[in-house]
Amino acid sequence: MSSVVIDYILKRNQKDNRLKMFKIISEHNLKKLNKVAVDILVRNVNVLLKIQDYVILGIPGGKSVSGIFTLLKNEERIPWTRVHIFMVDERLVPLFSEESNFKLAKDLFINNLIEKNLLPKENVHAFITKEKPDFGLSDYENELRRYGKNYDILILSAGEDGHIASLFPDHDSIKDNSEGYLLVKNSPKLPRKRVTISRKMILKSKIVMLLFLGKGKKQAYKNFLDNRNDFCSCPAKFVKNVENLYVLTSLNKP
Repeated sequence: MSSVVIDYILKRNQKDNRLKMFKIISEHNLKKLNKVAVDILVRNVNVLLKIQDYVILGIPGGKSVSGIFTLLKNEERIPWTRVHIFMVDERLVPLFSEESNFKLAKDLFINNLIEKNLLPKENVHAFITKEKPDFGLSDYENELRRYGKNYDILILSAGEDGHIASLFPDHDSIKDNSEGYLLVKNSPKLPRKRVTISRKMILKSKIVMLLFLGKGKKQAYKNFLDNRNDFCSCPAKFVKNVENLYVLTSLNKP
């Protein structure tokens, strides 16, 4: 089945009359869809690098993104020396733990790019859990500020319940109005302690790629499209308000 692309051009708000782009790309073949995702990333990184010195890329954990990561390990169209990689969210576990989001990315593509001398080690910013009251959250925020206050490009993967990063439905995390990262001590999913990008921080990103991959995400995708639901019940919904959004899904429109 060929890709189905649906474009929406909507006014951002009445004050500045700026437009926002909302594009849905549907493809049942996951291999093809992962390739489309990488092509979108390549194109947007290179467009941004024409007007700025480097790009801040936020990456998630989870099995859904593994296909994209696997393709990125050999991706030479991206000038990785000008890309800084940060984590969208992380479990408060050691970096070598199988539960670590960073470990997945490191094993699937980061190590390979470093070994090929494509990606400098100093461009990779893992969240390191520290023995501090905030577990190192403020240190990570300061590290991000060295390159800019906000992300340029985010990859987000929606969970079966519609959560993104560690922002969960009907939970304090999605209701929090903080500008930066959040410390989550009572995640409804194990492990309980995590750090995550905040809702407001996501909204300030220039470009977001939102993934609904696999049959298990069918209800989440349906809730995302349903205007009767609010973002507290389906956190992925508020991402519609970013300036440039690509929704990539292997599911049919409900």
